[in-house]
Amino acid sequence: MTQKPLRVVPGSKSGGAKAKHRRISEEILSAIEDGRWVPGDRLPAEDQLAVEMKASLGTVQRALRSLVQMGVVERHHGRGTFVTGARAQEGQLQHFRFMAEGGTRLLPVYFKIVGIETIRESGPWSSFFGEREDNYIHIQRLVNVNDEFDVFSEIYLPASRFSEIAGMSEATLNGVSFRDFLAERFNAPTINTQQTMACQPLPPRVTRTLNVPHGQYGIVWSIGGLSYRNAPITWQRIFVPPSDRVIEIVPTSAAEQSPLQEVF
Repeated sequence: MTQKPLRVVPGSKSGGAKAKHRRISEEILSAIEDGRWVPGDRLPAEDQLAVEMKASLGTVQRALRSLVQMGVVERHHGRGTFVTGARAQEGQLQHFRFMAEGGTRLLPVYFKIVGIETIRESGPWSSFFGEREDNYIHIQRLVNVNDEFDVFSEIYLPASRFSEIAGMSEATLNGVSFRDFLAERFNAPTINTQQTMACQPLPPRVTRTLNVPHGQYGIVWSIGGLSYRNAPITWQRIFVPPSDRVIEIVPTSAAEQSPLQEVF
């Protein structure tokens, strides 16, 4: 497929180099959002970008530094600049894992889709996505932890962007890491998150699903996923019943260095 060249709209004389480097970073980001480069791709060399965008090398470098700060790209000395994949910036995105005795290994977890539907209901997810969204893809999952107990997870996605998922079978999505799936299939990596956690009574529909007593307290974990330009792409709520298992929370960079499983 022939790639269209990047084009930067000339600014006013008073805009200066600062305005131009911002326009260049916006143009690169727009090209990524349009699919010219997808997570994991290497961008052209800085001098090539400078020629293509009719800008100085210093201006292009400032634009790339801005994108690094936004979490859109990563720069590796001697290798080049790469579009950020499903990995978030260090310290921003956290995973939680259930630890075995002694805390030296994680317990295995197994995912099963129990429902996929398109809804118009409002709730915390609609506040997160904003008033522009009317329909949502609602995915319900059971996460079995080491055949000891189940965790209930529900994911909400804006239907305006991810309507294709509503037509997929449960078998197709079983065991899928939605974070990786959205990054690879829809060029929508999770760059940042907003998270809250509370200990409170689990809703009746959850206690029935998890087969725990009505009114049982548990952990309710809400995770809002943000992509490029801080655009909200996922909202997930995870219900964890009481257990003597410890949940370990680590920065993303540490989690990726260990072959441990995520619960989202």
